[in-house]
Amino acid sequence: MAQSLTSDQLQTLPELAILAALDAVLQSTIRALYAAHPDLEEDEENPSIPQRMTAATCAADAIIQLSETMLDAIARYQRANHHLLYFTSRSPSCVGDPF
Repeated sequence: MAQSLTSDQLQTLPELAILAALDAVLQSTIRALYAAHPDLEEDEENPSIPQRMTAATCAADAIIQLSETMLDAIARYQRANHHLLYFTSRSPSCVGDPF
């Protein structure tokens, strides 16, 4: 979630606060796991599939895939509720009130 949420928007959709935090944690998790297991990061020119994946590498790969699925679900939820945020952000009471 790139935009700051106002208190009025969070009053309308309070779950967006924790979803924004979860989004940030999942993105950080993916970056950290790719740093710890660079063999999992595919290069489009030279796709590499590790010859023999360790148990930790397999688990990291599963976590990355599940995290990406969760990020997609969070984005879908945000898009599905975008109209509520748009109308809330247009109300005069939230002008200049970033949360």
